[in-house]
Amino acid sequence: MGKNDVRTSVLRKITVTSVIGGITFPLTNFLFDSLTAQLIGAVSVGAVTLVVQFLMDFERRLGSVEDSQSEQTEDIRRALDEGFAKVSAATQLCAQLEAAGMRTEALGRLVAQAAEMEHVSSNLQRGFIDTEMDRVTYVLHAFGEKEATYNGEDREWLLGLTRNVTKSIDAISTSTADAGRTEFENGFWGSNLGRYYLAAQQDAVCKGIRVRRIFVVHSAESIDDHGLLSVCRTQASLGIEVRVLDITNVPSTPTSNSILHDFILFDDELSYDVVTAEGSAPSILCTRLVLREEEIKKRRDRFRHFWDWATPLSIVDDRLAGRVLRRQG
Repeated sequence: MGKNDVRTSVLRKITVTSVIGGITFPLTNFLFDSLTAQLIGAVSVGAVTLVVQFLMDFERRLGSVEDSQSEQTEDIRRALDEGFAKVSAATQLCAQLEAAGMRTEALGRLVAQAAEMEHVSSNLQRGFIDTEMDRVTYVLHAFGEKEATYNGEDREWLLGLTRNVTKSIDAISTSTADAGRTEFENGFWGSNLGRYYLAAQQDAVCKGIRVRRIFVVHSAESIDDHGLLSVCRTQASLGIEVRVLDITNVPSTPTSNSILHDFILFDDELSYDVVTAEGSAPSILCTRLVLREEEIKKRRDRFRHFWDWATPLSIVDDRLAGRVLRRQG
């Protein structure tokens, strides 16, 4: 209540008290003979009237305060309920992540970094951040669906999986995707991504992880290709187990007759597939992450079948050296 309201309230009380006191004084003539008693009676009535006004005003203000406190209490309760609901949801999500074996530190860093960011006013920056968040959300959703697809040639999935593998990497490398159908040396393995991928595999080998690769060709003559052998020797020098397979020598089985394409098995539980388009040069349509157990089993069986039929690099080199010696002799 403002000062003007207080002044008006006091004046009103004085006015009401004076009027009632003035009305009461003539009535006291009928009750008391003494002027003093009449004045005391009138003043008493006026005093009672004033006290009653103050009590009524106090009750009204007290009721207003109680209403205000009730509203504030309800607002506080609502805010607390909403806050606890959010905390409960966040706690539940963290518990679910921990139950799934996921590390919550990365999520904590993401949230903390987002909270520390200043307001992003640029539409470009805001749009890019939203896109990246959507990309991460898609990957998480796709893992739940047991398959994720990336249009074109992926980089981050390939390197991320290689850097986080814990047991093994088994890969089938065809000329369709890695060599432009003609030359392995100047294909994928000569690219920037190929070099980073190879370095990540070398790090994996240093950690004791088994890395095996089958290079698939479509004729016996292709096994002696200089570019292919150069790539094979480079990878073998890094600790990668390398074999070369002439697919025309593989007996016809459901495994060998299935569509041949590049794939990489990480820890025998996730397959990184490369889907290419037909043409004289490699054109990668998309890459896929496959986690469905039945599909992983097919790829495990296919790799083991081809590995058994593939020729170790050491034998290829020995045969090549023998042919060179015979020609020289």
